[in-house]
Amino acid sequence: MDFEKRLKELFIDLPEVRPTSQALSSAVQSGKLLYLTGQLPYSEGKLSFKGKLGLEILSDQGMLAARYALFHCLSVIQDTLGSLNKVKQVVQLSGWMATGGDFKDHDRVLDAASQLLTEIFGPMGKHTRIAIGVNTLPHGACLELALVVEVR
Repeated sequence: MDFEKRLKELFIDLPEVRPTSQALSSAVQSGKLLYLTGQLPYSEGKLSFKGKLGLEILSDQGMLAARYALFHCLSVIQDTLGSLNKVKQVVQLSGWMATGGDFKDHDRVLDAASQLLTEIFGPMGKHTRIAIGVNTLPHGACLELALVVEVR
């Protein structure tokens, strides 16, 4: 399966890779596993959906934020490996969500990213997942995602 072609079929244009702090790397490969630094939901160069899910941010907006953050994860993979076609298996998606009140839709928010991974990578997109609610995230983001993928 050609994952780059699949992105085009889904009308997905990946964003530019955002620079990271000099103290860390966007991705580190150890053996056949590629670990990504957490990515925030930027769209057109601006952080989207600042605030807490369950207070300022609705679940549906959180789902869109999850897709934006995932686009950045995919950009890092493409930049690091040269092509998404070098992904053998998506291993794990980790999501941290800034939540408030009585928010309980963590799984629903991350389903947007999980479903997109299977749309792009097919059976190789099925993964394990961690969904965690936290008090705050960098820059006031409502969500942060990180991926681990196996490389061919």
